[in-house]
Amino acid sequence: MHKFLSYCLGLALLCASLGVAPAVHADVKNLDYAVKELETMGVGSNADAAMADAEMKALQAVVDTLVQTDAERQAFAKVQEQVFAQREKYIKRLKILSKGSSEGGGRYYKIRYEVQVQTLRSDLEKAGIISSTKQLSSQLKFPTIMAYYKDPAERSNYAQWSVDRINNYLLEQQFKVVDGKVMQGLQKDDQVVAQSAGSRERLSQALALKAKADFYMRIEIDPKVVGRSGDYTYVQSPVLVQAFESSSGSPFISKSYQRLDGKGQPEALAVKGSLDVSAKIVIEESVAGVMPLIVEDLLRHWKQNVAQGNQYRLVVKGLKGSQKSQFEAGLREHVRDLKLQSDGAYLVRYSGVLGDLADLLEESLQAKIGLAVQQFDLGSAYFTVSR
Repeated sequence: MHKFLSYCLGLALLCASLGVAPAVHADVKNLDYAVKELETMGVGSNADAAMADAEMKALQAVVDTLVQTDAERQAFAKVQEQVFAQREKYIKRLKILSKGSSEGGGRYYKIRYEVQVQTLRSDLEKAGIISSTKQLSSQLKFPTIMAYYKDPAERSNYAQWSVDRINNYLLEQQFKVVDGKVMQGLQKDDQVVAQSAGSRERLSQALALKAKADFYMRIEIDPKVVGRSGDYTYVQSPVLVQAFESSSGSPFISKSYQRLDGKGQPEALAVKGSLDVSAKIVIEESVAGVMPLIVEDLLRHWKQNVAQGNQYRLVVKGLKGSQKSQFEAGLREHVRDLKLQSDGAYLVRYSGVLGDLADLLEESLQAKIGLAVQQFDLGSAYFTVSR
């Protein structure tokens, strides 16, 4: 970021001397990713059969991104034949890239298609196959998300611009958010200060729990100059994202997102004039371009996991031999999901609060393995065994 800003300042001085006004240009027609281009290979006994196979594969590729859970896949199976029979409503052939004879005596075609993703999504929502973002948000009791830039204590303009753009998008989708000023105020809370112990990671989770956020999200923007042409400088801004469940502090998203064009390729913003002056627009456009992708991943995680309850982290000290199998057997009686981590801790999902789960485990396993609750720390419960 510092190199980027240094470059911005230099370019700002140059542009000022030339009298060039700042401007940012980007393709915003596909900002909600309503249309997608993709290539598929179809094979068949003749040309018509091969092209029909390519069409089916193109449509199926998009269906797979929209229909995500077992329940949705079962529902889609009932209407699949109808959807594919009217595939011309959703796909348009752009170009035949190659064709020829297949080994079995038939034909093959490699074709680029344009798929109307939003039209397909809307039809699946109307048919009750998948839920819209707003419907799912309502089903999940309107989850609250806390977003921050790089560090929850960050106060820069970049932090404010990024978080404001994220929050505005989430509010439009009917989610609840934690305002940046509220987050700053909570950092002075004695309980938060005591729990965070000077750690950025602990501070993030402590703030999220104090704000009663269901999830919290860390973002960082990494602008890169990728080219220049005349008066324009082309900038790509990957957005690095980590998303966590507040109850456990466990990350379920850790990846880099990139604003994409209609062909699914990274899109560069064309900046005319001072990058420093245009930095706000570059950041806002970059964030706006990836938010639909981020929310898609959030929804996938929620649909597949959150219905099973809150996620908590359990740490048991002194667990040996048969005690481990006894503990896990007792644990499975109360939780809906159990995952053993590399550090020996357990990530579990439970429909109630962590304290209730700890009490149940202590009552059922104290006589068997001497299990006792030692302490609670943010979204974790620590136990010891004495037998």
